Amino acid sequence: MTYFVDIFSVDTYEHFSGTSKTIAGFHPNRRAWIAKIKPGDKILCYLKGLSCWVGLLEVTGPMTEAQAGNEPFSEYSLQFPVLPRIWLQRGSLLPIKRPDVWTALSFTQDVAPGAGGWNGGLRSSGVRLTDSDGETLAALLAQQAQAPLPDEITADTWDKHRTLTMTNAQGRVVAVQIPTAEPNTETTLTAALPSAESDEPLAQARTSHKMQALLADIGNAMGFQVWIPKADKEAVRAAMSTTELLTSLPSTQFTEPTAKTIEQIDVLWLQKKAIVRAFEVEHTTAVYSGILRMADLLALQPNLSTKLHIVAPDERRKKVFQELMRPAFSIFAQGPLSELCTYLPYEKIQELAENPTLEYLKPEVLDKYAERAEEAE
Repeated sequence: MTYFVDIFSVDTYEHFSGTSKTIAGFHPNRRAWIAKIKPGDKILCYLKGLSCWVGLLEVTGPMTEAQAGNEPFSEYSLQFPVLPRIWLQRGSLLPIKRPDVWTALSFTQDVAPGAGGWNGGLRSSGVRLTDSDGETLAALLAQQAQAPLPDEITADTWDKHRTLTMTNAQGRVVAVQIPTAEPNTETTLTAALPSAESDEPLAQARTSHKMQALLADIGNAMGFQVWIPKADKEAVRAAMSTTELLTSLPSTQFTEPTAKTIEQIDVLWLQKKAIVRAFEVEHTTAVYSGILRMADLLALQPNLSTKLHIVAPDERRKKVFQELMRPAFSIFAQGPLSELCTYLPYEKIQELAENPTLEYLKPEVLDKYAERAEEAE
């Protein structure tokens, strides 16, 4: 028996709570992760955003795939038959930050309250937990079910984590977010600028160029041609382990506005003149520029099939997802930007760059690390 995690939003929790709880649904992009789930395994259910454990399901049969329109929840077509061993009701959920829970789990017990980085394994469904953590959580959930303690989540807090939706031009209901304003950091960034006499570049620029260089090295190792914008090329090449970069983009059928947009994207992987992957590195506080370029590209090229990625540090994750889910980005013919463009954390790019078997890997390995806005904690 193995323990796996299933990530719920407020919306999917409410929907599942209103069912018989005998079918657990997963999004197709988690196929590689959930393919290991077998009958007899246990699924621990975690409510993102509100950071609570909500239930324990026992898998009773193999995975099946529902036809479009027959999913237990929209687009969650990969299904497992389950028995709901424990399901907590709203008001008595099990907060992971409750002291008796926090100190009992291997991935939180040595983390100071309020510190980040502990929830890396609780961002996407299908992640496996250790037997010890799984058994601990099963016992804590059983105890909470038998003697419920209030979770102290207010109605206002609960409502703030509901998913906003809108109907786009194609008549599709899509999830959106309205980003909240952030403090202006212009003064801080200006103060960080080097003096006129100094040759030292901004630390911010060094970090973004380093990430571009890592992406370029990964692309080259996988056999792709790599494009870096002309303005960044010299700094990025200096940080690369090789110097193989395209000096110009191959002639294509793109219009001039599209070509100019493409030329500015931070990193492109190409194969036989086709753009396979596009990356924007967002190291700034605002995280607007790269996302806007991705949006411009989709608006200019409705038939574009290139996979798009925003690469950013862990502390910018939430902001990236908020921006991807803006209503203005939900009306593309191909679908909302939040479904077409995924997030890749710096640490995963660094991890992939250190893989000694890069030359044997396919670009789909990125999909294992990529995170979708609607699945995020």
